[in-house]
Amino acid sequence: MENFLRKFPFLVQLNPYYFTGLYKQAYHFRFYFPQFPSTRNNRTAVFCGSTPIPLSSDQVSICDVEAFVTSILNALDQRHIENQDQKESGALTDIAFDLLSVQERYQCDVTFNGSFNIVEISNLRNWKKHSISLSHTSNGQFKIVQHTLPDLVITEAFTRQATLERQMQIFVDVLDQLKEFYNNLSMIDELCYVVYPIHIDTRTSWRIFKYDQKVFLKIVLHPLQPSSIDITFIGPTRLVSKLREKYNEKQEEWDTESRVYTNLVRIFDIISFPIRPMQLAGAERSEDGDDACGICMVYKDSDNRIPFISCDNEKCSLIFHVSCLKEKESKQFFTVSIGNCPYCKQKISSSFDDLILSV
Repeated sequence: MENFLRKFPFLVQLNPYYFTGLYKQAYHFRFYFPQFPSTRNNRTAVFCGSTPIPLSSDQVSICDVEAFVTSILNALDQRHIENQDQKESGALTDIAFDLLSVQERYQCDVTFNGSFNIVEISNLRNWKKHSISLSHTSNGQFKIVQHTLPDLVITEAFTRQATLERQMQIFVDVLDQLKEFYNNLSMIDELCYVVYPIHIDTRTSWRIFKYDQKVFLKIVLHPLQPSSIDITFIGPTRLVSKLREKYNEKQEEWDTESRVYTNLVRIFDIISFPIRPMQLAGAERSEDGDDACGICMVYKDSDNRIPFISCDNEKCSLIFHVSCLKEKESKQFFTVSIGNCPYCKQKISSSFDDLILSV
């Protein structure tokens, strides 16, 4: 009897011949073996919840108690596996229908692996550049694991597990809130000579573009408040100081109903900002043009970056690539905030510091 209970630890002996137990948190047993270890004259009941599970003729014919119980457990294990397979198959079918619904509703591309563990949705009807990847969790929900949105718009609701349809609705709702943000950036990209970032994506909320040959503007837009910007002036100290003063004086003229580009043009009282030069003969600029680097004598370096570092000497027309300055001055532990022009030896403005560190 002790060996029997050790072999089937989920069973509890209520009296010398009566046993009960719960198997895999799903199956309830009641055994009565009056002639233990023989199954003769036994009374057995097996339930799944309140549903009785009948024994097969093969099981009923087994005479040994241990073999009898083992046979029942093997049959229940097989039943459990089949039930799980049916549940998983049904769940995958539901996901497939959900994906078809999403594809039809948002006119998008949907890709997934065989088990639907990872689903990627891209090329949405109104948002061709955006995509979202979701992971199917163990509780049947979905969690967003990758996206193309700026980090500043990610809220707690965006990080929770939810149904596929709910996650898509959250994603599209956020995109709708970002229309003005993307429209502002798109206008700047089209009408300004943007020099950084080199590779623009949908997550980037800042731009650095030319004001003139030596002065650059860095603007940072808040995705959900695109009419409110942070602006940094980059260039020779005196030129930057004059421009900043002019901007501060006209802050009250900022029209929240107008685009950022329109406001900046009006504040600086200019017709337009410099635009990206047209490509001629396979190159944007001649290598010996006025904007070429004063060290390497070419316009774009190997990383497609243009020269933009200049000194405070207004009579010095030279500008330099960051990489060229770093290479030339490496033995002197060059940093912009204490650096000098390699030719006229005048101070280089500290306004370039943030750029020099990030490039």
